[in-house]
Amino acid sequence: LLNFQKIIALTAEQQAVYDEAVKMSHEGGPCCCKCWRWYAFEGLAKYLITEYNYNAEQIAEVWDLEDGCGGSGHVDGMHILS
Repeated sequence: LLNFQKIIALTAEQQAVYDEAVKMSHEGGPCCCKCWRWYAFEGLAKYLITEYNYNAEQIAEVWDLEDGCGGSGHVDGMHILS
């Protein structure tokens, strides 16, 4: 996943999906802080967007389900699957 974060370049349209997912996620991105989880789950998002055409809502949902950091920016709560 960390390698995907480095090697996958998103198109402008794909970047817009990613940026919208950041706004939609409970923690404002893949994690509440820019730790290893942020970069790993950024890589996963890039992979899912480019290979499976995930939309912003799906990426935000994946990130919310992967929540587990507990850093200072952590937001408590659970995301319900739709």
